[in-house]
Amino acid sequence: MSSSPVSKVEFLDKTTCSVSVVICAYSMSRLEILLAAVDAATVQANGPGDEVVVVIDHNESMLAHVRAHVPTGVRVVPNTAEQGLSGARNCGISAGNGHLVAFLDDDAVLRTGGIDAIRATMSADPTIAAVGGAVHARYEGSKARWFPEEYGWVVGCDYRGLPPDGEQIRNPIGACMAVRRTALESIGGFSSELGRVGTLPVGCEETLMGIKIRQRDRTAKILRVCDFAVDHFVPADRQQFRYFRRRCFYEGRSKRILTQAVGSADGLSNERAYVVGVLSSGIFTAAKDSIRGDRFAPARAAALIFGFLATLLGFLSARTVFGGEHLVDDCDDINADELVSVVVATVGRDSLARTLDALLGQSHHNLQILVVDNKPDTDRVDQVLSAMDDERCVILRQPVKGASAARNLGLHHANGRIVAFTDDDAEPDPLWIEKILDVFVLDASHEVAAVTGRVVGIGIDTAEQRWFEEVGIFDKGDTTTLWAMETPKIASIGLGQRGTSPLFPYTAGELGSGNNMAFRTESIRRLGGFDEALGPGTPTLGGEDLDLFRRVVLAGATLVYAPEATVGHHHRASVAELRDQMYGYGTGMSAVLVKIISGGDRTALGLLKVVPRGVRMLLVPDTARFGDRSTTMPGDLKRVELAGYLAGPYLYASSKLRLRRRRAQADQLSR
Repeated sequence: MSSSPVSKVEFLDKTTCSVSVVICAYSMSRLEILLAAVDAATVQANGPGDEVVVVIDHNESMLAHVRAHVPTGVRVVPNTAEQGLSGARNCGISAGNGHLVAFLDDDAVLRTGGIDAIRATMSADPTIAAVGGAVHARYEGSKARWFPEEYGWVVGCDYRGLPPDGEQIRNPIGACMAVRRTALESIGGFSSELGRVGTLPVGCEETLMGIKIRQRDRTAKILRVCDFAVDHFVPADRQQFRYFRRRCFYEGRSKRILTQAVGSADGLSNERAYVVGVLSSGIFTAAKDSIRGDRFAPARAAALIFGFLATLLGFLSARTVFGGEHLVDDCDDINADELVSVVVATVGRDSLARTLDALLGQSHHNLQILVVDNKPDTDRVDQVLSAMDDERCVILRQPVKGASAARNLGLHHANGRIVAFTDDDAEPDPLWIEKILDVFVLDASHEVAAVTGRVVGIGIDTAEQRWFEEVGIFDKGDTTTLWAMETPKIASIGLGQRGTSPLFPYTAGELGSGNNMAFRTESIRRLGGFDEALGPGTPTLGGEDLDLFRRVVLAGATLVYAPEATVGHHHRASVAELRDQMYGYGTGMSAVLVKIISGGDRTALGLLKVVPRGVRMLLVPDTARFGDRSTTMPGDLKRVELAGYLAGPYLYASSKLRLRRRRAQADQLSR
């Protein structure tokens, strides 16, 4: 269907304004409700020139069957255009003659008074180019209680956040909409680049239609008219999480195509307000419902976040694919007497002195110790290290707040081919560096890019410290484990067993922790170092270590967890400190997951597939995720961590924005 110039204002008389009702169908499985929809439309399409047109989308047997069962006067035509909803609708437009074209889905039954409502509304104001009706969900069985009302669009129905009756909208919902024929002709009908094809849950064709009408005529209005309404059947299979996931993903892909066609200003105008206003308030409402005892509220909150991430993934995957690089193919052998650079990011805590004592007491003496002062406007680091006199120690100043920025500065100054990282509240075992080097020395195939080790508590004196130790956030056990996307060659020498986890490589928490990790220096530099939008000192509060572990294995390298390389850690001694740490653990972990989605990695879709399992591991006490926490750690600490998970996506977006602004300012200053 070709476009035509913008038509002049079209005045319609209510008594002579004709309506063509177009219903598109493709599957015999909906035959019963299709015939009910046709009957309801036929009863109301009784004005001069009114008609009902049924378009069958490339299904010859269905075409004959429907022709034999519809009321007299109903036209049943085949879709002679490209297969899909857009092509079928365009055929319906061409087959009809009405001044107004009303589109109904084949599983949507028109309520009484619908045709009269659109005729009255659109004849009263010539600037109204289209109207969107109310789409009431009629669920097969009962509505799933985990399903958030903000996602009614997933099943083609009304959702929380829609404007009230009589207000302008950007576009109608395709199951119940009416458009002036002249407006449709001016834009060339519906785009075949968008719209559902069979069971593939894509969409946005009506969104593009609405935007193009407004772009051609800025005076044109599209109104929401709730007296024009349908009951939309939602079968049980569309109430399953699998469909929810796919529908959100393909909505994101459709939105990407939409923005390419009309630009992001128009293409994403409603979506920005929807995310900021509707979804965020929905999460808040779910939190309140949870407090009131609604046991499905956490699942609704998780679905709100998951749906957004799945849609975002779909949007990004339309243009981005992951392409890893091998980090260690051209690396040389590592020697037992190798120079190792050790980076300690710090804000000058008193415990820093004990950390440095432990490093200087290492059995491996060939060290470069880089202490990065991340609060250089004070002299705390100089005070703590005032008695330190060892030429292996160097103090660097990093005014940019954040452990990642501090570690990246240390990485920049590292001279060793191996660079290790620990924290200023940790005390490495005297054999720490030696045991790390043992792994790299054994790596004759040059596939190991990272080594992590065991982290055990020092001075477990309080209940809070015992809770943290029992949870096992830092301590990954006493078994040497090889983490890689494929079985590494180093496994053949019996170094350890290959790691398995239902959430690998997405969460990466099982791979190690940031206070005990070492890398081939060149490998980590190739990866770009630490993400400065993640980690302590940023809004996300953590996650930078997990992000780097994940990037290592996705780039084709191996990470070895070597429990003999042990670091002692001073756990938080009070409830307040532990609450902060648990919250930061949640925010950091979910921020990392959001990064996977927003980065468009090819693993992102795999992440979405395991999210339900991950949510259960987080929420259900009898899963491996919680271990003994269900009986020892207070419930409020679990909820604090969960709150961190919910806050993580917003905090990551905030941190990315702050990082972008900082880099833009730095670029301006360098010019």
